Amino acid sequence: MSICSLVFRTAGVLACLALLQPPATSRADSDVPRFEGATPGEWAVRMAESEIARRGGALRQGGSPRAGWDYGTALLGAAMVRLSESTWDPRWREWGEGNVASFVEPDGSIPAYPPEEYNLDRIAPGRVLLTLFERTKEERFRVAAQALRAQLATQPRTSDGGFWHKQRYPSQMWLDGLYMAGPFYAHFGRLFEDPAAIDDAVLQFVLMDRHAWVAKDQLHRHGWDESREQPWADKATGLSANYWGRAVGWYAMALVDVLDHVPREHPGHERIREILGRVAAGIVRHQDPDTGVWWQVLDQGGREGNYLEGSASSMFVYALARGVNQGHLPRTRYLPAIERGFAGLIRELVGKNADGTIDLLRCCRVAGLGGGRDGSFAYYVGEQIVNNDIKGTGPFIFAGVEAGRALAGPKALLEPSEDPWELAREIIARVRAPEFPDRDFDITAYGAVAGGEVDATDAIRSAIEACHAAGGGRVLVPEGVFLTGAVHLLSRVNLHLVEGATLRFTADPQKYLPLVFTRWEGVELMNYSPMVYAFEQEDIAITGKGVLDGAATEQTWWRWTRRQPDGSQSWQFPSRAKLFDMGERGVPVSERVFGPGEHLRPNMIQPYRCTNVLIEGVTVRDSPMWHIHPVLCTNVIVRGVSVIGLGPNNDGCNPESCRDVLIEDCLFDTGDDCIAIKSGRNNDGRRVDVPSENIVVRNCVMKEGHGGVVMGSEISGGCRNVFVEDCVMDSPVLDRALRFKSNARRGGTIENVYMRNVEVGRVARAVLEIDLMYEEGSRGPHRPVVRNVEMVNVNSSSSPRALRIAGFPGSLIDDIRVIDCTFRGVEATEMLTGVGSVQMQNVVVEPIPAMRNSPRRTPPAPAPASPAR
Repeated sequence: MSICSLVFRTAGVLACLALLQPPATSRADSDVPRFEGATPGEWAVRMAESEIARRGGALRQGGSPRAGWDYGTALLGAAMVRLSESTWDPRWREWGEGNVASFVEPDGSIPAYPPEEYNLDRIAPGRVLLTLFERTKEERFRVAAQALRAQLATQPRTSDGGFWHKQRYPSQMWLDGLYMAGPFYAHFGRLFEDPAAIDDAVLQFVLMDRHAWVAKDQLHRHGWDESREQPWADKATGLSANYWGRAVGWYAMALVDVLDHVPREHPGHERIREILGRVAAGIVRHQDPDTGVWWQVLDQGGREGNYLEGSASSMFVYALARGVNQGHLPRTRYLPAIERGFAGLIRELVGKNADGTIDLLRCCRVAGLGGGRDGSFAYYVGEQIVNNDIKGTGPFIFAGVEAGRALAGPKALLEPSEDPWELAREIIARVRAPEFPDRDFDITAYGAVAGGEVDATDAIRSAIEACHAAGGGRVLVPEGVFLTGAVHLLSRVNLHLVEGATLRFTADPQKYLPLVFTRWEGVELMNYSPMVYAFEQEDIAITGKGVLDGAATEQTWWRWTRRQPDGSQSWQFPSRAKLFDMGERGVPVSERVFGPGEHLRPNMIQPYRCTNVLIEGVTVRDSPMWHIHPVLCTNVIVRGVSVIGLGPNNDGCNPESCRDVLIEDCLFDTGDDCIAIKSGRNNDGRRVDVPSENIVVRNCVMKEGHGGVVMGSEISGGCRNVFVEDCVMDSPVLDRALRFKSNARRGGTIENVYMRNVEVGRVARAVLEIDLMYEEGSRGPHRPVVRNVEMVNVNSSSSPRALRIAGFPGSLIDDIRVIDCTFRGVEATEMLTGVGSVQMQNVVVEPIPAMRNSPRRTPPAPAPASPAR
């Protein structure tokens, strides 16, 4: 077994321990380089401590004459929030957010904010308002953020739509303004479902790039005057004359930060990535070769009067490192520049004091254009130079956090063309929602009656058939509760439930006849129809803001799986055993007839062998069994869906033997796995032999459930190319975040599974669990394989274990990588048995307080040799 060293936090001090015996040449802190004895993250902590010691309460409302609603306070506050996220220390967040929050009254008003100035600098604190609202849900922060959004709605603009930097700077766009407004604007749009805000934010970046970019120098000029009337503006181009370091730094930081909030499917996402690529190349081109940092006037290094400047240098290190960490910039290309840049910061621009505090040296106090500021070289180098300007210390903290992540681990990694996440982007690009003709077929026009008492099954069927015969459209379910049995979708039909509409499915099994060709726990059969079913159809959808209510209870469907009052087996048990036996013996599917007299519960939504499937916006609840179960489908989107059901086997979304699947922006609160990827059970799965592949899960919230994202256990057909990112998993009764389950009866190869940027609260078992001893365990002839699994930036707050990996002689678990992760509140040692290579890079495991003084050791495990690949 090959395992890199882990970082454990004990009594507030970072200590580096080895999970198993590391190589003698291994470096402390999992290959994170040290600069004058400290890692970048430790330098960030030192700067945060120094700033709090220097400033105390001076940035809070009334704390000093200079305290105000300004971008400096906001920048340092946002940096402190990022540091808290990195270190799990709430002190930084509380101090940074508290400074901004102090200006917001209980009713959400901001007395220190003058909206009539139309000053983009006043928008910057909104970024902290949004993080405050997301964390606390306090109404005053939402109200305050909406006031800033209202300013942007009426901000004066250039003729092509670009924001004036301030009302008193007519017709002018400055690079600074993109940082002040852009990330807030896009974050607001994402958080409050305001797509116009995201569109407009993207436009600002595109326009600034169009007007200020100078290709020959690979840099953007500080300002652009559309009118060409300003004394500093070139009469032909409208551009200012020089490249001010911090102005380019503002723009670079804005580019990487706004990408966190512009959806990847938005056309502006790739456009901003392209701009960032050019900006990054220009930054590296103008990096001082001797010191690794950057000059006040970027392209005139060494000219008399010019100087190496602290704030711009910090901004550039941050922007490059964040771009690499988020996958926007190629790691191998920019890692050397990041390392040289951070080393130069510590060597050239950080002062170390006897009391342990540190200073950021040689910061330009302020610079701008107009009012006698002519944008000349002499002007920029003549502005006051200070230490510890807040516009530099904030970016320095950002730089320490992100450079530490970027520099962790081996330096020779995949080239961009080999980036596995490139495949995720390709999957997303080709998965497209079906389109439907603009015509509606209201079910009430076909006899459906609201109220939940009159059976609407026939009316819904008639509306679907009419829609299909007409060439497609929407079958409309209006407000009200409609009682129904099975609903069968046909090609080109979108079943649309308006807000306030509910389809409530009856518990009468007779309403799910005739029997249909379906799959039940990975085995094909003829059984009760799923509640919403489609077989070999194209272009189908379930959309809207309404509810599909399975209405299952302990007195109806769920009762089938419960033991009898006398303790005898459930009604379901003999039917389940009978089906599995048929699957093992290869009984023809046409002869596997269940339904009446048997007790195999139907799933709720099941498109079977369908192409182009969309399920969007609806709430799905209380299914008899699995909620959403596409089988053998291609091009599937499950978007913005809430799945709520705590009954037995109430999985959320289980794509089985499907290809090209996107699951995004969903909520799962389930009685079993939230998302379980499957491909058939045992011999029947091997008979069909279709893997699940090319699946992207992003921006989802997982609450209760056995696992957040799970592969298995019905996985005999295999699974590959699964990507999970930007999810939140948090519930005391969510058992695992990422889970693999198979055994020697199931077999199957699960490979190429990537998870990144996932926040995990409390899980009841382990953050990562690979269990090849599930159910039958080693009792079987089929080798289960799990290989090439990567978790990056997955952070948890509490769990019995960080990792639980269990194989057996003959199984294969290999090439498991855990990178840039923090696991807090861990209660027991990791369990690793029957596993090959497990690599950990820059991983922090923080035990619960009772364990902090106890030795941590993982039991030795057999380590079968990794096969050649």
